[in-house]
Amino acid sequence: MTATSQPKEHRDPFGPSFELFADMLGIGVATTLASLPVVTAPAAVSTACGQLRERSRGGRGPGGLGYARQFLRRLRGERALPDLTAGVLALSTGALLALDLLLTRTSNGFPGQEFVTVILLLVALALVPIGLRAVALPESEHDWRAALTTASRTTATDPVGSLLLFGAVAVSALCVWMLPVLAVLILGPLSLAAAAVEERRPRRGSESSPG
Repeated sequence: MTATSQPKEHRDPFGPSFELFADMLGIGVATTLASLPVVTAPAAVSTACGQLRERSRGGRGPGGLGYARQFLRRLRGERALPDLTAGVLALSTGALLALDLLLTRTSNGFPGQEFVTVILLLVALALVPIGLRAVALPESEHDWRAALTTASRTTATDPVGSLLLFGAVAVSALCVWMLPVLAVLILGPLSLAAAAVEERRPRRGSESSPG
């Protein structure tokens, strides 16, 4: 009696995971181009997170054209004001922190200089997960204040997620340092990491629902 061997399951190497990877790279390039004016960076990354979040949930691959349509829709008419305001505030905050840190490094010394430097560094470090969480939240597509409020709260209540975001930023910086050409693509993986960290966190509705 001869045993019949079952055929092995054929796995398509170009399945959903590969499509998500390809979309991530395409959106990374589109996000970099959309962020060139600097003040559009929050809206650009927020759009990237939204597109990748939809794709990871089983939606159709957005690609660069789908991203461009969504991003331009956000910057049309009165809808552009909140996104551009968020960009100006982000740019001003980053420039102010960088200037303060530079002044504390170049000054000859003043009372409490070490304390001020530590505080500035802690503030800068706290803004990293807050900013990434804010752009990854769906609220950032229509209400930046709500997104920042939620991001500030979850940065404190979800330390594991905050550490994951620090790791994502560190790996991204290392990749760009080792291969500068990756700077064109790196916002794609970083946006996917931010969206994934938020997706792993239960929504408030499910947290408050009886078990």
